Amino acid sequence: MTIEPTEEQRAARDTFAEGRELALIAGAGTGKTSTLALMAEAAPRRRGLYIAFNRGIANSAAALFDGRVQCRTVHQLAFHAVGKKYGQRLNASRIPARETARILGIDRDLDVDGKSIDLFHQVRLVRGMVRRFCYSADPHLMAHHMEHINGLDDTSNDDVAVALLPFAQRAWEDLQLPEGRLRFEHDHYLKMWALTEPDLKADFVLLDEAQDTNSVFEKVFLAQDSQRVCVGDPAQQIYAWRGARDIMSGFQAEHLHLTRSFRFGQPIADVANRWLEYAESPMRLTGHGPAPTRVSPLAEPDAVLCRGNADALKEVVDYLGRGVPVALAGGGHALESIAEAADQLKAGQRTYHPDLFLFRTWQEVQDFVESDPDGQQLRPLVKAVDTFGTKVIHSAVKQLSDEQNAQVTVSTAHKAKGRQWDSVRIGEGFARPPKDEDGVQLPMLAAEARLIYVAVTRARHGLDIGALDWLDAYEAAISGPDQRGYLNGRPMIDLPLTTQLRFSASPVSEFLAQHLPYHSTIIREYQKYVDTLPHPAQPMNVRRPNWANLGRAIDYRLRLSFGGDLGGAVTLGIDALGSPADLPGAPGAESCKALHTAGLRLLEIIGDHRIGVVHLDDAELTRLCYVAGFFEDIMRNGVVSRQSMLASASPGTVLADLVDSVPSYVVDDIADQLRLSQGPLSSFQGSARYNARGPVNVCGPVFTGSSDIGGADADFILDGLLLDCKATTRPRHVGREEVYQLAGYLLLDYDDAYRIDRVGLYLSRQGGLITWDVNEFLRRLGAPAPLPRLRTEFRSHLQRRRRTPTG
Repeated sequence: MTIEPTEEQRAARDTFAEGRELALIAGAGTGKTSTLALMAEAAPRRRGLYIAFNRGIANSAAALFDGRVQCRTVHQLAFHAVGKKYGQRLNASRIPARETARILGIDRDLDVDGKSIDLFHQVRLVRGMVRRFCYSADPHLMAHHMEHINGLDDTSNDDVAVALLPFAQRAWEDLQLPEGRLRFEHDHYLKMWALTEPDLKADFVLLDEAQDTNSVFEKVFLAQDSQRVCVGDPAQQIYAWRGARDIMSGFQAEHLHLTRSFRFGQPIADVANRWLEYAESPMRLTGHGPAPTRVSPLAEPDAVLCRGNADALKEVVDYLGRGVPVALAGGGHALESIAEAADQLKAGQRTYHPDLFLFRTWQEVQDFVESDPDGQQLRPLVKAVDTFGTKVIHSAVKQLSDEQNAQVTVSTAHKAKGRQWDSVRIGEGFARPPKDEDGVQLPMLAAEARLIYVAVTRARHGLDIGALDWLDAYEAAISGPDQRGYLNGRPMIDLPLTTQLRFSASPVSEFLAQHLPYHSTIIREYQKYVDTLPHPAQPMNVRRPNWANLGRAIDYRLRLSFGGDLGGAVTLGIDALGSPADLPGAPGAESCKALHTAGLRLLEIIGDHRIGVVHLDDAELTRLCYVAGFFEDIMRNGVVSRQSMLASASPGTVLADLVDSVPSYVVDDIADQLRLSQGPLSSFQGSARYNARGPVNVCGPVFTGSSDIGGADADFILDGLLLDCKATTRPRHVGREEVYQLAGYLLLDYDDAYRIDRVGLYLSRQGGLITWDVNEFLRRLGAPAPLPRLRTEFRSHLQRRRRTPTG
């Protein structure tokens, strides 16, 4: 029976038939593959290619396309072009790690930071480097392709990567030879094929699940001259943490939506739509699935979907305790493996677990997952061991049923993607976002909302969302102030400028929205300019740069180049370490005293450099600035963070110890950014200059109106140019808040103390400077009056709101 296509499906077919490129955003259960088949019917004489990342999906699509379109996986395309000449190697027997080490020339254990990495793990790390290179779009194998080794700090990880890189490059050379000796995998010929910049030789290419495209294929798809169509759901993009890319959102093509879900009815669609909002998706679903559909508590669901493995284990243990046959999606290997490692470490033995092989005791593992950001992915598994014990885990895994014989399937949300059940209960682990230091509710991460969206759209008839009952309270917290104009017990007028801009009901946001409504005009101009800039400079051979402290370091270096100092925030952070008050995360009273002394010495050296008493070269200055950033972090957050180099100080720590511990990539990265600044900012750099009103350049300016709100200090005012500096690697993410931040600073200068005549944004990682004349900036924003009048009205508005918070 022929099913009449929906209006949305017909619109996609007609757009495709006109030869236009298309990004088809298809919500959960909206019939994306049948829509692609409908599109193919509109091009009977054209060569079509449908690409999936899974053979089962490709085979199912082939039946739907009925021979009109060639259906292939990415690996099938690569095998036909390149991989078949390596067929003999693909079928070869496994090679022992010791033989692989001999072939590569790895002949001794690698000692680093007092720990030894044996031949087996060196081979495993080298294989991993090659595998990560094959997943990437990089043309060359580099040190940053090595995975992070738990138990080593960043510097030691970098040392290992540099030491193993020649072996990884040697392995890649062997793999490219048909007669090579190392174990050959399918991803190897895929990378070789991608490096040839292949032409797919089709009139049109249909890419399925485009929100989770591997980087290695992204470049191939985008380089095609044929008509390109990508289909998927960016709101289901949940594998970014392992390198998958959403190429749909930025794809320069017609964007259409499929919103009519045939999987479930409207009650579940309503739940999904709440999460789509927080997933930053414009799509909203309507439910047209088989009746009945209800959202209510479920006593016996077909599936329970949890946030992580530890949450899933809790459900499994509970079901087994009640005698209910239960399956665990994907099996219990990860849990059993961590339990075996715990048994070995607790018995004083070494473990070969790939994430734990450098640890000597289970206590070291526990400390690692609690104190090191690199341990966060392991934390749920370690928590499961500590909560249930290894005997319970081993017993639970042995009692698992297969899904065909289970009464209920327990799964993580990640493993549930692409599946569906008649009834689903959302399990534990999906937590409400925390609040910031001001007690203000922090926004939900879009990645977390996408994961929950995937989970709630797996159900067809019944959905139990009791574990997400915190959403109502969260929505109330982010909805803005109460009727008195208070947010979490604090008047919104007392919040800083940047915090107020997060809330449309704040005094600042209200005024700017009413008087400067057309922020999108400035954003479009900015994004058009960004598209002309090169790729942002960034550390390429470091797995996890400290982005926040790099941002502070470049800010200090620019301040110094403009004739300014480090700023008061650094001094306040140093003072906090000299205070008798307890400082969360601080390493101890004597250690804090040593850090206070080191901080004062840092300020003294920087001061002497500014007045010419001493001369510091660029590298020395950068290292001092990087250390200074950790003192400012104390002032900003009121704690010594776990990631701070100050957290591990001892009573004997001196400034030289801190400077010597600055990673080498920091010096190179800041040097790159400073070189980029030479062109656009060179006219402002040099020794301090003055005019009759004071310094020509002002770093960290505070405005007359800053005291009318909870504070506002800009980055720079350079000879009349109000400049906000962004050290981001994602410059297109600048939006409304950043535009209004510039406008807010401009208006808070009530008395024109700084003689601001231009405003601008500087992208330090691209050397990009975009500026607007103040009058033109205000005109583009839709200002109804000249600047002096706007300032007067802004001042009156804020002072009135201070007297009566509700306005």
